[in-house]
Amino acid sequence: MTTTTTINKAELKSLIGPGKIFFKDDPDFDSASFLSFGTDRTKVYRPDFEILAFPTNTEEVAKIVKYAYNNDLAIVPSGGRTGYAGGAVAKEKELVLSLSKMDKVLDFDPFFGSIKVQAGMITKNLHKEAEERGFYFPVDFASTGSSHIGGNIATNAGGVRVVHYGLIRQWVLGLTVVTGTGEILEFNGELLKNNTGYDLKHLFIGSEGTLGVITEATLKLTVKPVDNRVLLVSVPDFPSILSLFKETHQVKVPLLAFEFFTQYCLGKVKAHLGVPDPFSVPSPYYVLMEFEIGNESEDEKLFGFLESITEKGLISDGSLAQNSRQAETFWKYREGISESISIEYTVHKNDISLPLRNMEPFLKEMESLLNGKYPGFEIALFGHVGDGNLHLNIVKPKDLSDEEFFKKCKSVDPDMFSLLQKYNGSISAEHGIGLLKKDFLRFSRSELEILLMKEIKKSMDPKNIMNPGKVFG
Repeated sequence: MTTTTTINKAELKSLIGPGKIFFKDDPDFDSASFLSFGTDRTKVYRPDFEILAFPTNTEEVAKIVKYAYNNDLAIVPSGGRTGYAGGAVAKEKELVLSLSKMDKVLDFDPFFGSIKVQAGMITKNLHKEAEERGFYFPVDFASTGSSHIGGNIATNAGGVRVVHYGLIRQWVLGLTVVTGTGEILEFNGELLKNNTGYDLKHLFIGSEGTLGVITEATLKLTVKPVDNRVLLVSVPDFPSILSLFKETHQVKVPLLAFEFFTQYCLGKVKAHLGVPDPFSVPSPYYVLMEFEIGNESEDEKLFGFLESITEKGLISDGSLAQNSRQAETFWKYREGISESISIEYTVHKNDISLPLRNMEPFLKEMESLLNGKYPGFEIALFGHVGDGNLHLNIVKPKDLSDEEFFKKCKSVDPDMFSLLQKYNGSISAEHGIGLLKKDFLRFSRSELEILLMKEIKKSMDPKNIMNPGKVFG
């Protein structure tokens, strides 16, 4: 790849107009802020790049990519940088292409219920735009206030209500992308039914920026739930969590979310956010459930459900949120975990998924493995459960350096992933592969699958300039 010393600064800066392309040594751009655009929430890698671009539309993205293609300059697309796999890290002198200035609504169809936005729109703002038009975009995350819709699509994110609404893939009608050669492609648009060969947009959903840059997205909208009820319960053991999930199938009230976390996680959230204890007696596990309520009879069914699971001994205590403020507090217990742990501690994150029926035996063997390999280490365990997604986070002891900690974690990862493979799991449920897990892709994908993926990348990105080194190296 060409280094930045061979790039004509004036030529590159004039490519898309003034004030949109910067170099690290530009006096009018703060260096600390500059580097923040080339990293994400991982702490393993340090950013090292010298060019930062802020295009405002698809055509400007295409100009930048075509220039990069002609000059053998690697590109790292940058969104909200909320990922945990190193997928947005620029550490090899790449050009960082930030989509943060591409945040506009481009079109809205009130008949079909769809909205077209630029990929740099923050997820929370998309929710607001949909609701102002009388609709609802249901894909939601703890990072909704900072993640970009393009990054969500590039990692096929799921979020907290995936058990009801599915992954973001289910809500993408069309995409506009710029390939690794600078060509603009438009996939499907606003059609729900378009059976005309390969649906190429799905290649870009979950591609982590390795095929090209997602610049625009047409998204399906739905109707906002009439009312929600949030139920928080304490649970004596992990098998009871799985039994509790099975019981939700009998409630006959739509289940929107089913989340769990441990007492350790709760303690970190309480310390960081200053929220009160949910119950008078602590418990090893907690489960948060959210239901959609359409009428009074469904409310009665929910109270009956709470009585039933109490009688069956599946829960130790439980409470239905009495108002929106209490419901918000209940959600803080779950959504505040990542921030509460990551801000104060160095964490090795494992975002994994398993068939629900295999989760209990996997965790039993995993507990034995972690106790043997990480004696004295603290483990923050939480997840979505309803979609088989576990977040297994290993917290660095204070007397260990970051370098020693990550070296230790990487040496144990193969054992963990072998165990996942045994139970038909995936090494990444929603955070992607990025830099962090590329050496372990073989635990979830066969050699033939990896070969096919590489051939697809070559067809879209023949010079390997799009997020090189990510996913499969």
